[in-house]
Amino acid sequence: MAGTIDGGAGRATPVPPLSDAVRAADAAAVEAGPVRPSDAAVDRDRDRPFTADEDADAGGHWGLFGPGTVTWRVHSDPLIGLAVLRSLALRVLHPEGLSGVFATARRVDDPWDRLTWTLRHLGVTTFGSGAEVAVAGARMRAILMQVTGVSATGDSYRGDDPDLLLWLHCCQVASFAEVTRRGGLPLTDDEHETYIREQQRAAAVLGLEPDEVPGTRRDLAQYFRAARPRLRMTAPGRAFISSIISPAMPELMTLAQRTRPSWAPVAGLAFGSLPGWARRLYTSPPETGPAALSQSATTVALHSLRDSLSGRSGQAELGLA
Repeated sequence: MAGTIDGGAGRATPVPPLSDAVRAADAAAVEAGPVRPSDAAVDRDRDRPFTADEDADAGGHWGLFGPGTVTWRVHSDPLIGLAVLRSLALRVLHPEGLSGVFATARRVDDPWDRLTWTLRHLGVTTFGSGAEVAVAGARMRAILMQVTGVSATGDSYRGDDPDLLLWLHCCQVASFAEVTRRGGLPLTDDEHETYIREQQRAAAVLGLEPDEVPGTRRDLAQYFRAARPRLRMTAPGRAFISSIISPAMPELMTLAQRTRPSWAPVAGLAFGSLPGWARRLYTSPPETGPAALSQSATTVALHSLRDSLSGRSGQAELGLA
């Protein structure tokens, strides 16, 4: 049977039964990011220029992408977890699209289960074989198919409606590329364009037609401009974003410490990296902490965080960088 999530104000929202398995996920996945075949290989290739012919899959080992793709570089970046959080914060601004975000979470004010699920799914669709990608895609579609509701205009919708799938896709593509590049991942403009085109393959896994999703940065920007009139802040969306800005203490940590957890600054930067128009929809903007940083300061913080997560700050201190 399907469970429920706390939708705020005493309301219960159905949760697809497949999400029960998600809740057993190890919390370490949030810090580790997507599971990839070889961290050493990815670390070695992360910052080198992209070579197009490396995408060839002569041995048939890869699914949607190969080691030479821009997608591997972006999705292996130390900031990808933060980028996932940013994509979720963007998705909840869509009144109907937010239902898909909460389909695999215990509560609307607890983003960490949802982050874990997204990282696991991202790891499979990026680095998995064709069969693994097909299973992950079917599982995602099965979950979204069970998400139903009625919009403010009285129209019924499902989580797998094409316009909602397109919103999900665009939020992820924009967030993953923009956060990692802004944080220091060396991508040229051409490589950024290549990444967006590569992600048309991922759109097909969701059930979208690849030629009907944005294929360039210009197309992606035009999509968001057209979508903005439909976006608004709702009570569940506000609860979700508030939990990113000021995350609640995990239950198991409350007995040991009363300060904010160590990952709170990371969560705040996810909000701070949102585009200005998205932050303005949040009617109670933060006044302190990483979420309140200016855009230039947020960029500096993202660079520092990326260096820290990749160990470069320690290397610099030792004179090894």
